[in-house]
Amino acid sequence: MVKVECYSGYRVNERPMAFTIIERDYTRSLKVREVIDSWYGEDADYFKVKADDDDIYLLKYDGRQDEWDLVFYQNERRMTVVQFPAGGDPPPVQPDDTETGATDSFPIH
Repeated sequence: MVKVECYSGYRVNERPMAFTIIERDYTRSLKVREVIDSWYGEDADYFKVKADDDDIYLLKYDGRQDEWDLVFYQNERRMTVVQFPAGGDPPPVQPDDTETGATDSFPIH
């Protein structure tokens, strides 16, 4: 469960300002440091935010139900950076046919 405090300007719940994650044995309150992105769908509004713990969260607001949900969480400190060779292109990936038993390749369009 997620409880969200919002700024309401020209619309209700215009953008999240803080949120609390509530689980059975866990509660954590966070302030939104930055709204990285937001988009509005037919059924819900989405806010990709950076919180004061420097992690990224995707919050979903269902206006019909007046409910918030935590859709995604990303800990930037645990992400690894993939370095490509000096040419800038990723190395070619060779398919491993041992698991599928496939012997022929074919283009996918």
